[in-house]
Amino acid sequence: MDATVVPAFEPHPWFQGGHFQTIAGRYLPGRSVRLPATYHEVPLSDGDRISVLDSIPGGWRNGHPGAVLVHGLGGCARAAYVVRLADRLVRLGIRVVRMNLRGAGAGFGSARGVYHAGRTGDLRAVVQWLACQASDSPLALIGYSLGASLALKLAAEAASEPVAGLDCVLAANPPLDLEACSRHIHLRQNRIYERSFMRGVKSSILRHHAAYPETGLPDLVEAGTLLGFDSVYTAPRHGYAGAAEYYAQSSAGPCLRQIEIEGLIVHAEDDPFIPVDSVRAVQVPAQIEFRLVPAGGHLGYIARDSDDVDRRWLDAQLAGWLTARWKSFSD
Repeated sequence: MDATVVPAFEPHPWFQGGHFQTIAGRYLPGRSVRLPATYHEVPLSDGDRISVLDSIPGGWRNGHPGAVLVHGLGGCARAAYVVRLADRLVRLGIRVVRMNLRGAGAGFGSARGVYHAGRTGDLRAVVQWLACQASDSPLALIGYSLGASLALKLAAEAASEPVAGLDCVLAANPPLDLEACSRHIHLRQNRIYERSFMRGVKSSILRHHAAYPETGLPDLVEAGTLLGFDSVYTAPRHGYAGAAEYYAQSSAGPCLRQIEIEGLIVHAEDDPFIPVDSVRAVQVPAQIEFRLVPAGGHLGYIARDSDDVDRRWLDAQLAGWLTARWKSFSD
């Protein structure tokens, strides 16, 4: 089968509905992946460092394509969904840099600050780091969930402040309206996800501040919900007047029409974290392909039929789009 042609998504009969797709996508074991990578730290202007894992295919040289992969909230560069796509891209001859958002994963202890939805400068630093080593290479920025929102926001900012080497942007299940998402995840049917997110986020934040006691131990008593956490922690810690201002200034949706590079957005109508109306409301420029599919959940997309052992339709979709765009490099 042509790697650039991916059939329409049909959910596996065992995993019907957004909740089952989301849970299966997160917990269903896939094939074992062993992806060699070299660890690096990218310095930031404020003294913090971003940790990255760099995988270079055999025979790769400057001028061949590269990609930066960005995980979602509570994830890291070793998240299964990131590693799976990275492995697939490396096998296609694409150099892949998996970044840990500030303070996440192996980056714990390398940054006094923590990541949030408006911190696009961290992505810019990593793309520019790769561009310095691959000055003639086209680079893709690929993000998942919160990382997808950051990727799209940086692509929009690149229209007025260019990012060296950035050729295209790919986004999987981005929360384009952060305020709408914070309300949606608090609905009764989604509260199990919110509680799970908040346990992980609060634990991570407390661990971070214990490592940096000079930053002040935060009071997270009122942070039982995503809105509560952003109100008492994210917004005041990062200079926003409140959660509403943080959401308004950090949401990628209003920025999409500014994007000038080509790209792909993949979204599922039954994503339990993101209200579909907030996705349909955005204006997407003509050069961004927008694939809104009826089913798939949040980063689930476990397919009925697939050439892949683990039936991961999203992986094939992202890789297929890049293969079609960069076909000349594999001819």
